Amino acid sequence: MPTDGPTPPCPVTDLQRFQATLDRLWTAVRWENKNKETLWHLVVDGIPMPGNTHLSRVPIKPCGCGSYGADTDQPCSPRLHHIWECPIAKAVREQIDRHLPLPTSATIEGGMTRQQLWLVQAPPGCEQAPWDVIALAALSSMEYGRHCLRAATREHRPQGPSTHGWQQQQQTHTAEQGPRQRAITDFFNRSGGFPQEEEEDANTHPILSTTQPAMDTPTQTAASPLDRARAHTVADFWARLHSFAALGIPHYGWDQVGPQHPILAIVGTQMRCADPVDITDHGAARTEQGL
Repeated sequence: MPTDGPTPPCPVTDLQRFQATLDRLWTAVRWENKNKETLWHLVVDGIPMPGNTHLSRVPIKPCGCGSYGADTDQPCSPRLHHIWECPIAKAVREQIDRHLPLPTSATIEGGMTRQQLWLVQAPPGCEQAPWDVIALAALSSMEYGRHCLRAATREHRPQGPSTHGWQQQQQTHTAEQGPRQRAITDFFNRSGGFPQEEEEDANTHPILSTTQPAMDTPTQTAASPLDRARAHTVADFWARLHSFAALGIPHYGWDQVGPQHPILAIVGTQMRCADPVDITDHGAARTEQGL
């Protein structure tokens, strides 16, 4: 991990451990590689964000959250903001921290650390096998949320009459069935039924169906682009986890995972995934306050 934040450079032992982690994720975790690509892009600083090392001469674009990119002198790198500090990323972090019973003394903030997420190191109280899946899903959803926020920000601007046809087309996607779809639908019902955002990269996230109310409902009109993007990001995170649970119990590394796991539990011959919790107005404030 680079020195683009408060976390110090990793010692050689951590680097060697992470090399073994990458090998394990690509060989032992039987999951579509699209759920692993964000981690790999993060490793090589290859996420296509202006201001990264391979795009250092391209001006940094302001983030739709309004807290990054407006000034030329930025306190952190683009990937540190979008994959950790942005309210989009914090919404995913909050979901994890509110499910995992992390002791306050385990970390400085009382929640998972950036090292635990970016280097896929299981926090106390969580077995490594489910954490591999949780971390991959979280990073992928954070990247998906970055695209969602860009799309929601553009959609929030005044549009011509042609936009209505595009919105109607988005409502015609075929609904998926099963526990994954039920979790997403239930979450959107609690969140006010935000519409699906523009899909910028079909390979970065699972397909989400649009069974929400029409675009012109009062609840949707009142939702800000940031709130809509956060809702989609959290739903995408849980959709990935539900899709993994639907694959069945893996043969490697899950022997010690029982029915008490708060996110991916093994109950009998099935894997059960937890459900989303409501997004708070302060993003990951629970994480930072150790609640």
